[in-house]
Amino acid sequence: MRGAREIAALLVGALFLTGTVNAQDPIQILNIDTYDRTLATGASATFNWTVRNLDVVSYNVTVGVVPVPEWAFDVEPSLIENLGPNRAAPITLTVGTPPSIPAETVLSVQVVFTVFQNGAIVFIDTRVATITIPSIYARKLVLGLLENPLPEPLDNEWGVFLLDVALWLMISSAVVLGARPIVRNLGARTKTRVGDIVLRIVRTPVLVLLFLYGAIQSLGALDRHVNPVVRDTLETTYQIVLTIVLFYLAYRLFRDVVLYLARTISKKTATLADDVIVPIVEKIGVVVIAVVALGTLLGYLNVDLTLFVAGGVVTSMVIAFAAQDTLSNFFSGIFLLTDRPFEEGDIVILPDGDWAEVRKIGMRTTRLFRFSDASLVTIPNNKLVNEKIANFTNPADKGRLMMTFGVGYGSDVIRVRSIIREVIDGNEHISKEDPTKPIVRFDAMAESSLDFFVLVWIDDRANRFDVQDYMNTEIYRRFTEAGIEIPFPQRTVHVRMEGGERSERIFVPPEIEDLARERDADDRGAHANRTKS
Repeated sequence: MRGAREIAALLVGALFLTGTVNAQDPIQILNIDTYDRTLATGASATFNWTVRNLDVVSYNVTVGVVPVPEWAFDVEPSLIENLGPNRAAPITLTVGTPPSIPAETVLSVQVVFTVFQNGAIVFIDTRVATITIPSIYARKLVLGLLENPLPEPLDNEWGVFLLDVALWLMISSAVVLGARPIVRNLGARTKTRVGDIVLRIVRTPVLVLLFLYGAIQSLGALDRHVNPVVRDTLETTYQIVLTIVLFYLAYRLFRDVVLYLARTISKKTATLADDVIVPIVEKIGVVVIAVVALGTLLGYLNVDLTLFVAGGVVTSMVIAFAAQDTLSNFFSGIFLLTDRPFEEGDIVILPDGDWAEVRKIGMRTTRLFRFSDASLVTIPNNKLVNEKIANFTNPADKGRLMMTFGVGYGSDVIRVRSIIREVIDGNEHISKEDPTKPIVRFDAMAESSLDFFVLVWIDDRANRFDVQDYMNTEIYRRFTEAGIEIPFPQRTVHVRMEGGERSERIFVPPEIEDLARERDADDRGAHANRTKS
């Protein structure tokens, strides 16, 4: 019973589906073939379908194709009469391609199935067949533009190939010869040798590139006769050669033109860039060009660069971490050369008070000649950048000298000031005009002296030490001749005499007082040791 019910359900479903199909599509078009073909010019192909009547009445069916110029279509049969219920009929379409095409062609053939009953259209359905004619079968044109004018037997692709090769040789020669006056005119306008340098660099590579491009383009005329594997290999080889030549041109132009202009400009600006920065930029530029060229070549060879990129990132991080001090010194050296807080030959005062002459500013260290011990010292650049460095050499400013002279209490202040000014007037290196007139000021009444402050400007900073020696020598001499006391520090010491209350006040130098204290301490220590014994 259960099996009978299942069979009945299946029959009812089949009848329901049959009724539904009949209501919608009385005729069924069955695809029994492949409908995407690649053909040559002048060739043909056939496509097959099956027409099936799903209704309970008979129909007439016509099969037609949307026409396309220069293409041939043949449908067999084009009319099916009285296709009875549950009957089927085969349809064959034959398509002929044109004898020639201008370029690669893709055609979608529209096949229309029309169903009639008693002269009325009942149903229409459409099928598509796609035909592709590759470019290798396209009509060959000279340089892809002109028809082949050669007579037989060269009125074909062989003649196009020969004409392409000859024309590309002519084009290459014309470009190289025509570029000569243009490039030289550029060099004449810029008043440099750039034109001649560029012409010498690009002449041969451009000729090679144009010839290779012309050869590959010309070979396209014979693609029907060349194996696709050989053609792909030639194109890959051309891409590799093209990359090598282009990056060679980039390197030569960078080295011989860009760096040449950089050195010329840096010499005019009297900087050290041509000695230090330009060689470094040259090394970095060469590395960048080489890395980009290698990556491009590997890309043409279908090499996966993911592993190289990941490895390069990790390696760069490791190198940067390990060489962070070196990198810091490197960028500090660039800062010193561009910002120029001091230059080679300048006299600087280091944070520890040492005077030194800058001998060589490198990219990692700076070499100094230290005056205190007449030695060469090397200091990392990052330390110089982060420290306070006094530059004593500055041609734009005059030298300046500040001094303080002390005289004893009771000295004639007017006389002291007059002597100092007379000494100043006697030196030719000291400026006497506004706004750099000398300043002499009674500055303070100190513990042991009357202090006079002196400020003078010097015509040349190199004369500073000579002026300082002159001022000290002459003022000391003049004070001595005038009987003006130059005091030294004094202290008052009270001495109590043993066995009495009388005390005397005497003046002793600080050195003697310190020595007396030390001896007094030693005597007290010896007395204490004897008491213990």
